[in-house]
Amino acid sequence: MVKADGVVELRCVKDYDAAVQRTGYGRFHYEILAVSAMSILSLGFQNGLSSYVFPAAQCDLNFTSFELGILNMAFMIGGIASCFLWGALADNLGRKKILFYTHLFDAIVTIICSVLPTTTNLLICRFLNGFLIGAPGSIIFTYVAEFQPPKYRTPIVCCCGVFFTISWLLLPFFAYFILPLSEINASLGNVLFLTPWRLFLMILAIPELLTALWILKMPESPKFFLANDNHVDCLAVLRNMYSINTGDHPDMFPVKHLVEEVKPSTKQKLACESKTLRVLKTMREQMKSLFKPPLLIVTILTSSIMFANMFGMFGLGLWLPEIFVRFDQFEKLYPNATPSVKELSLLVQAKNLSCEATFDTSVTQNTVVIASSSLLFNIVCSTLATKLHFKVIPLVTMLIGGATSASIYFLTSSIQNLVVASLFQASMITANMTIGSIAVELFPTKVVGIALCLIMCAGRLGAMASSFLFGYYMDAQCEVPIFVVGAVVLFGGLLCFLVPRKSKAVEERTMSVTNGIEVAVLSGYDVKFR
Repeated sequence: MVKADGVVELRCVKDYDAAVQRTGYGRFHYEILAVSAMSILSLGFQNGLSSYVFPAAQCDLNFTSFELGILNMAFMIGGIASCFLWGALADNLGRKKILFYTHLFDAIVTIICSVLPTTTNLLICRFLNGFLIGAPGSIIFTYVAEFQPPKYRTPIVCCCGVFFTISWLLLPFFAYFILPLSEINASLGNVLFLTPWRLFLMILAIPELLTALWILKMPESPKFFLANDNHVDCLAVLRNMYSINTGDHPDMFPVKHLVEEVKPSTKQKLACESKTLRVLKTMREQMKSLFKPPLLIVTILTSSIMFANMFGMFGLGLWLPEIFVRFDQFEKLYPNATPSVKELSLLVQAKNLSCEATFDTSVTQNTVVIASSSLLFNIVCSTLATKLHFKVIPLVTMLIGGATSASIYFLTSSIQNLVVASLFQASMITANMTIGSIAVELFPTKVVGIALCLIMCAGRLGAMASSFLFGYYMDAQCEVPIFVVGAVVLFGGLLCFLVPRKSKAVEERTMSVTNGIEVAVLSGYDVKFR
């Protein structure tokens, strides 16, 4: 509608999106994508470093495979402890502030972890790493998406998700050059405890420190300001985006006012409650609805699928480098023999007798191949995702993951192990990235966010249980965790058959989800253009 003063008023459910579209698309959005990519790389480093650091540190600190599993569990327990915390804090304090402090403190904890000499200290540090890095895992996709116009929102969040896979490719690349540096231990180790694996941890902390400083330079999400009735700061951020993208003066930004339409009675009621209390009450009501019909079955189904996925991905997945190490050791000791995985478990005693605090480069080369195949597999599946039903890719990849994990027990060479491990890791990572699409199709918009938090919590419980299982049985009865992982992952794949082909949600979607992270579209605002 055009008024006498020339003001055009738009009244629709996506008024905020209309304002973001007016900022254009350019250098500002590329920088947001870059800083988000750095954050996701740091997230991936923390999730995957156990596969490389702790096998290399096992000789230095003289801990057992069971203690190695406990260290992996500590990280998962930290993630579970903060599962629902960071989203609520980000809604009250802001996305930028939470991202900055958690990245900063997580980098500091990692550096401290690199100089502490005991296993107990490492256990505490890994718990804190899991607790802190859960914030970027919960917030960063929302943060980057809230700056995007609707047209680019889903593709950009998809692009960010790929960087998690890239981080698992970079980890073995760094390990290839850093962990074999045994001369560091000889020259400085007695003074600074600076063994190669400690240097590796220090170097991994650097990108996270840079990410924290970069986030400090970036603006707060304009949608956060708008959701908290701070229209002045919201418009200031939008003007700055417009200026950076177009090169024009900020005052030339065409959006001049954001008018909130709230009924007086509702506004008065909200003013009587604190933000924290409102958030907690909302979370409580949403959580209760997940465990009542008709959502109860959907909640159990999706949580069980994610539990199975992460039971395999962070259980067997984190132990794959150790299996490569044992294959390599056996082939050096018995070049003409064909070992079974059962025989490899007996190598732990020989390893402890002639222990060197180095990391075999051939093992790192194998993990580079695995990560590269995972990246390629992810790209192919992302392309197919737009053409297939939302449950097809999780179903197929989970079944592949279950079959390949069980077959590891019957392998007799490192080459066979490499092929099977590549298939397993690629399928499990891809399944993890696409399970979130099941949730967004099955849950109503008003509860899908808290549902995704619950699903990820179930997944972390699975990862923790699997880490304990491998640590306890790997040296004595390795067939137990391998076959249990195969059975659990196959069961999760079979559960995907039960996923309905049509969405049960009754509300029109105004949100998009990628990698299990929800991107909310704020409604209820008018935008006035001059």
